[in-house]
Order: sequence, then C-alpha cells, then structure tokens
Amino acid sequence: MTGRQFLVHTGAAFLLLFSWFGQAEDTLDKEVNQLITAGGTLTDIVFALNKDDSLIGVDTSSTSPAAVNRLPKVGYYRNLSAEGVLSFEPEHLWVLEGGGSDKVLQQIERAGVSVVVFDKPTSLQELYELIENMADRFGAQAEGKQVIAGIKSDLTTTSSRKEPLTALFVLQASERGVVAAGKDTVPDLLFSYSDINSVFSHAGFKTVSTEYLLAEQPDFLVAPEHVVKSHGSKEAFCQAQALKLLEAGKTCRVLVMDSLLALGMTIRIAEAQQVVAEFANEIASGRE
Repeated sequence: MTGRQFLVHTGAAFLLLFSWFGQAEDTLDKEVNQLITAGGTLTDIVFALNKDDSLIGVDTSSTSPAAVNRLPKVGYYRNLSAEGVLSFEPEHLWVLEGGGSDKVLQQIERAGVSVVVFDKPTSLQELYELIENMADRFGAQAEGKQVIAGIKSDLTTTSSRKEPLTALFVLQASERGVVAAGKDTVPDLLFSYSDINSVFSHAGFKTVSTEYLLAEQPDFLVAPEHVVKSHGSKEAFCQAQALKLLEAGKTCRVLVMDSLLALGMTIRIAEAQQVVAEFANEIASGRE
C-alpha cells in the first residue's frame, strides 16, 4: 500500500479501499494548509473547528457560516474541474462523497495535491465520526469533541404541545403525486426530535399517490427552498396538483426551509430541528 491518499478502483475493491483510507491513521496529515473544501458539510466543520485560516477556497455549496463568503469559489463540488482547483495552487483538497469525477480527482492528485474523499454522513453517528476524522487531521481532537458535544446538547425532544402533530416532507410535487420523505432521512430525524409524526413510514424518499396522500391529511407541510422556488412561489407550490386538495395545501401551511438545513446531515442539524419545532409550536398554538 502506498502513501497516496486517493485510491480509485472498481467493484468491491474500490468500496473496501475507499472505506479504509478515510479511517486509516497513517494517512493523516501532519499539518493542513492551503486547503480547499468541496462540500458544504466539510466547510461547516472546518469553521466549527476554528481551522478556517487553513482555507484558500471552497465550492459553491459552502454557504455557511457567513464568514465563508470572504473565500473564493472553485465551482460546485459535484462538477469540479482540475484546472479550476489547481489554479488556486492548493496543498490539500477535501471532497465530500459524490464530488468530482474519478478522472478529475486523479488529475489533481497527480499534480501533487493531497486529495481526501470523505463519506457523506447519513446519520448522527456518521456525522460525529466525520467530525472526529477531520479533527484528527487538524490535530484538533479537543475542538472536535466540543463540536459534537454542542450538537448533542442542542438537540432536544422537549415539547409543550398538548396533542401530537403530523407533517409531510415534500421533495417533489407533480401531477403524478408527491415524493415524500420517510424513515432513515434527515427530515424524519428532524420530525422525531421535534415531537412530530411523519405521515409516512416508508424508507427513504418515495413517490406517494394523491389518493393515498388524501387519506393521511398532515397538519402541515415542509419543503426545501429550491423545491418551492421551482414552482415560482410558496402559493404556487401549494396549488400543485398533488397538494391543493390537502387541508394543509388549501391553507398553505408550509414551512419553507433552507435546502441544506432541510436535507443535509451537517453540524447545523440542531438548528434545523429548532426551525421545525418552532414552526410546529406556532401551528399548535394557533389551534389552542
């Protein structure tokens, strides 16, 4: 095994080695400078660890915290170009899973850049492991523990609502129905920590027919901002064929969330949960 940090293989060998290099201690860098992060989740963690002075550029999905706006952008993490990245003369490129093609990342690495691809977290435990991994690479283990402790303390399931509420997370609405969030998704986690029942228990995101949806009648809807904007406005979204027959659609009881907050397993997960809980409390108080 060489000391190279980015391994590109196919089939089972790729999966094995890809998983291994993200965890192996002997691939950790002694010092991280001239760093580019591609993926908002990674950028958020770098700032939370107070290591943003190592950054020389980020991708366009890196929209928080506000201080990130002082940094130049290298393009969208899913569509990186070797020329664009190398023009910044980085020493390190950290990429979130799904960012850049194998060919582009190999080209960047051959130019002498240390390339590390991190698995995208899909659960709180995986998020904590990602924070620990990145903190280890910076030699900032204490800071990493503080970030994790902060997330755990900010996530709360306390609720003063007298009756439970039900909600529907809409990823897409069309004449064919709704692509709705079920179990094992970020929206489901936000609902569960906010004492809200999701109207669907399927795994992941699945299309649900209008007929089936009418039988459920959620108390309110939640949708990412980019989905609502694709309809033109919040009002137009509520008038979508699959939603306008619902009581929540008729009254447009919709929480429009920042898309990264709504869908991303990031260090802002507690912030996202608080947004959902506060909206639910407003709905509940309006009924009492």
